[in-house]
Amino acid sequence: MRRSSDLLLAALHGAAEEFTGTRVRFEAFARLGESVQVNRNGPGTLERRASREFGVGCRVGGGGRAGFGAAAGSGSRAGREAARIALGAMHPGSDPLPPLKELGTAAAPEPRRLPAVATLEALLDGLSALLTPETHGVRLVQARAFAGVSSSAIATGEGFHARADAGGTVLELLVAPPDGPWRHFHYAASAVSELDPASIAERVRETALLATKGTTPERQLADVLLAPAVAAPIVEALVRHLTAAGDEARRSRVSRAWHLTDERLGPLGLLPLPWDGEGVPARRIELIRDGAVGELPETWESAQRRGGRPGGAVRPSYRQPPVAGPANLVVRPRSAASPAGLLSALAEGFFIAAPAGPLRVDGTPGTFAIRAAAVAVRDGKPVATHPLVELRGSFRRLLSGLLDAAADSESFSLGCAVTTPSLLVRRLEVA
Repeated sequence: MRRSSDLLLAALHGAAEEFTGTRVRFEAFARLGESVQVNRNGPGTLERRASREFGVGCRVGGGGRAGFGAAAGSGSRAGREAARIALGAMHPGSDPLPPLKELGTAAAPEPRRLPAVATLEALLDGLSALLTPETHGVRLVQARAFAGVSSSAIATGEGFHARADAGGTVLELLVAPPDGPWRHFHYAASAVSELDPASIAERVRETALLATKGTTPERQLADVLLAPAVAAPIVEALVRHLTAAGDEARRSRVSRAWHLTDERLGPLGLLPLPWDGEGVPARRIELIRDGAVGELPETWESAQRRGGRPGGAVRPSYRQPPVAGPANLVVRPRSAASPAGLLSALAEGFFIAAPAGPLRVDGTPGTFAIRAAAVAVRDGKPVATHPLVELRGSFRRLLSGLLDAAADSESFSLGCAVTTPSLLVRRLEVA
C-alpha cells in the first residue's frame, strides 16, 4: 500500500498539471481518511469494519469568475478530475482564494496513529465484563468503538504547500438499567489509551441509575445544571448561531462567566490542527470572553466582506469548499468549582443529567430544545427524579444566563470537537 504522503502529493501534482496554462488562481485540497470500527451487538458478538476514503477538492478564481470541483479516487487521476470539474463549473463571482501572504502553518501536537482492531476489541471486552447487572446493576445492550485518522494536504498556484494529520477515538454505549429507559453514552478522546473501562463503567452506572422512575415536571422556568454531555451539543449550536448572526451577535448581553474559545492550534481540546481549511495558520479564536461576544469564525472571503480576520474556515469534507465554522471548541471554567459544589448552591432547579435524543434548533429562530433525564433539586439536594424532560431555551438567554462552569471537562466528537464542563445556567424552560 502506498504511503499517504505519496498519494496526497500525486493528487496535488495531478491538479496542478491540469491547471497549467489556464491562467486562473487555484487551490487543490486532498484528504485521505482511514478508520476502524468494532461493534458489539450482543454477548460475544463482534462486528469489525475498516474503511479508507480518498478525494480531492479544487477551487479556482480570477477574472471575475470562481468555481469548485471535487472527485473521489486516488493519486493524480483524482486531482486531474477535480481540477477539470472546477474549471467547468466556473461562474461569475469574486475570487474566494486567500492571497499567499495570508497562508502558513503553526506547530500543533502530533496526532495519534490508527490503533489496531484488537485494541478496540479489548476496550469493548473490558466494558462488557464490567457493565452487567451483577457488577454495576446495568446491562450493556450495544457498544461501538470507532477510531479514525486523516491526512490532508493543500497546495496553491502561488507555491504554497502544507500537510496536516488528525486522529481520535469515539466510544458509544447503549445501556439498559433495571427500570426506566435505555441510555446512550458518548465519549471521545485523542487516543484509545485515554478511555479507561473501569472509570467509564462507574460513570455510566451512576448516570444510568440516576433517573429511572418519576413523573414529568410541570412546565416552568428554572435554574439548571447541565452535565457535559448535555452542554456539548448546546455549546456547538450556540457557536453556529453566533457565526450565522455575525455582527448582530456582538450586540448580545453576555454573562462574564463565559470563556469560550476555538482552540484550533491546541493543545487544549480534541482536534488541534496546524492550519485552517484554507491554509491560514491555526490560532486560538476568542469567541466569548469578559462579558462580550468577540471574534467569530471567518473564511478569507467572509472576512473581507465583514472586516474580520481570516482563520476560521473548516472543511467538513473534500467534497465541499471551505466554510466558516467551529473546529475545536473549549469552554474554559473560570473557577475550580466541582459539579457537586454548583449543585449545592442551587436553591431550586434541575440537574440535567444525560441527553435522551439529539438537540433540535429547527423551531423558533434562535431557540433550542433537547430531551434529557433530570433530577429536581431543592436547597442543593435531590428531591425527585424525572426519566424524561424537555429542556428549552434561547441562545440569547443562554449567553446572558450562565452563572458558573465546573471543573469536570469532557470531550465530544459532534459536528466539531467540543470540550466542556458542567454549566450552571439561569432560567431555562423545563417541561
